[in-house]
Amino acid sequence: MKLTLVVHQFLPRYFTGTEQYCYAIAKAMIARGHDVEVFALEPDFSELQPMMSMAREVVDGIPVMRLRMWCAVDRDYERMEHENPLVSAKFATYLRERKPDLVHFFHVRYLGAGMIAEAKAQAIPSAVHLMDFWFLCPAIVLLRGDGSLCEGPPNGGLGCIDCVRPEVGRILDGLSVRQDLESVATSLAPGIAPRHSGVHRALTLTARPRYLRDALLKADRIVAPSQFLRSMFVKNGYPKSRIDVITYGIDETRLSTAPALRAPRQPDAPLRVAYFGTIAHYKGVDLAIDAVLGSSAPIELSIRGRTTDFPDYSGPLLERSKSDPRIRFVGPFPREQLGAVLAQTDVLVVTSRWYENTPFVVLEAFAGGVTVVAADLGGMSELIRDGENGELFAAGDAADLRARLERLVREPERLDRYRSACPATKTMTQNIDEIEALYRDAITERSEQAALRGNA
Repeated sequence: MKLTLVVHQFLPRYFTGTEQYCYAIAKAMIARGHDVEVFALEPDFSELQPMMSMAREVVDGIPVMRLRMWCAVDRDYERMEHENPLVSAKFATYLRERKPDLVHFFHVRYLGAGMIAEAKAQAIPSAVHLMDFWFLCPAIVLLRGDGSLCEGPPNGGLGCIDCVRPEVGRILDGLSVRQDLESVATSLAPGIAPRHSGVHRALTLTARPRYLRDALLKADRIVAPSQFLRSMFVKNGYPKSRIDVITYGIDETRLSTAPALRAPRQPDAPLRVAYFGTIAHYKGVDLAIDAVLGSSAPIELSIRGRTTDFPDYSGPLLERSKSDPRIRFVGPFPREQLGAVLAQTDVLVVTSRWYENTPFVVLEAFAGGVTVVAADLGGMSELIRDGENGELFAAGDAADLRARLERLVREPERLDRYRSACPATKTMTQNIDEIEALYRDAITERSEQAALRGNA
């Protein structure tokens, strides 16, 4: 098969879960003999000349067509985040030249969902992976401005304004037009003409949910990696029958050494707790720090992630942690060292304040024989059974997290029990089998439909 994988950013400069999953699928499909190219945005917020450029390169054996583009090029930059006609036109030309058998969209933030329509217009089958809540939420994480959880775009999208663009909300209130906009919000057509006024920016956010719903449903296949994520889309009006659930697999070769490297924890040794991932407020790293700072128990916390991504958040955490040698910011680690790092970890904490989908790190911890203590939210509570194969603490509650860690210190047999109850994890090989079958089904179905139209 000739495949194009689309993602909003790609290695080596970007390497969060979405990019790494796209990378893993690209590598596996190439190994199986498929012709694969990644089409990736290189976000440009510094506005280097020229405004837009495209260039091919190779990343670890993967051909990549990288599109560099200013991400705030239009007056209506809210619209350009999800509806980008400039990128759509470029992508249409790219598709005519490459002629892939299928396009797999992993994320299209700043690229725009119009790319899905371009694939359909050229009769090219497509699959969209719902890696997070971007199609529902302009902030991606379904968190309101006050930090509370959100269930989807309120009031037809107009309720998103105060979360993601509070300055626009203040303009609406100053003009006394909020109620007028609410009365017409559901009747407005997507594709509002771009303008920079507060009212038009509000209209753009109001049109966003319907525009993205229409765009997403143009895909031949829609994939969710958890039942929870699918349920959130169904709750927001998407047909359940259109969304297939294919859970993630993990690269077993990176974890094969973890059990062999693990040394038995001595009774008087500190509990080795680790956090892996982005150091940002919505990830709740401060909760883990508060839990340790407020405890006199023998607990060591290693925080593995970049402190440079959100310095306004990580800076104060670094300062607060200086007084306690039990807390260490040790930075990210090469992925090939995952097994060795897990072997040095007793407990992985996942402290997210948002509805995590299916964190790869939880699956990797299971495979590496590491106990997980996670916030009782979203896809995490789908994976972890509290008191059986791990623990779930009340989301946002550092005191509850502290109490659970202290109990694991007092009752080390819990670690053994949770470790022995870790569920079997799907391998990446099994996951690729499912994705490959999905590709073939979508291509076959499109061919059959074309044949029927030709015979009509």
